[in-house]
Amino acid sequence: MKQLIIDQIEVTSNGTVQVRMHKLSSDGDLIGNHRTALPPATDINSQVAAVNAHMATENYSPISDADVAKLTAICNAAWTAEVIAAYQAAQAAAEAART
Repeated sequence: MKQLIIDQIEVTSNGTVQVRMHKLSSDGDLIGNHRTALPPATDINSQVAAVNAHMATENYSPISDADVAKLTAICNAAWTAEVIAAYQAAQAAAEAART
């Protein structure tokens, strides 16, 4: 089975956590990358489940529990109450500007 492993986790200035995953062949060769972004206060488990479901359609194994634990720890550290409040305020301001 092909493998999906987290290669890079980056926290942006607004608190969004960007994740790059390597898509590996059953022999371990790099096939390509898959990316996802988690804005502050995103349900991490739901996002991981959505990625796993999508990648299963291409016969990739789910993201490992160890990689999910790493991602969760980084999100929990980055998403302080202040970061979440600032992100939500910025989103509300952007929405108000559009209407």
